[in-house]
Amino acid sequence: MTTPAMVFSCLLKLMVISVGVFWMVSFCVSRLFIFYEAYSAFLRVLKDEEWLRSQCSLPEFYSNLRQHTDLCNAVRLNAERSPLLIALNEVANTAHLCGRYSCAEAVAMLSSAGWPALLGMAVVLLMAPSLIVRIARGVVHGEHQLPRYYQQQQHLKHL
Repeated sequence: MTTPAMVFSCLLKLMVISVGVFWMVSFCVSRLFIFYEAYSAFLRVLKDEEWLRSQCSLPEFYSNLRQHTDLCNAVRLNAERSPLLIALNEVANTAHLCGRYSCAEAVAMLSSAGWPALLGMAVVLLMAPSLIVRIARGVVHGEHQLPRYYQQQQHLKHL
């Protein structure tokens, strides 16, 4: 025989597992997206610097820069760097538990959305337990009970 406490614990376990799986998948997808953004941005920088890199190899162009020779050095160093390692470094630098932003920034963004967002979250958090209890009662009784209004309407149709 199934007790309501057992059903509730099974539902709670299912919710925790599903939220955990959703969080892990979201985390992996966001890391992959950050990797792709950093990789493609660095390749774009290399493509943009291609002309300058070829000009810096010419002695006359290099001597005409005089005070700005550090620009040619920076372009040369960028060409020697690996786009893969640059992208992996970006992924490591932005690894936060709440996604792309730190959890404190995520809470700040949520609170900056105003009262409607905070009230919506509060309503969801307050209503979730009652929804879980209704589902648990339906599982314990072996049927999904319709609200009383609909049961009364069905009863009146048969009279």
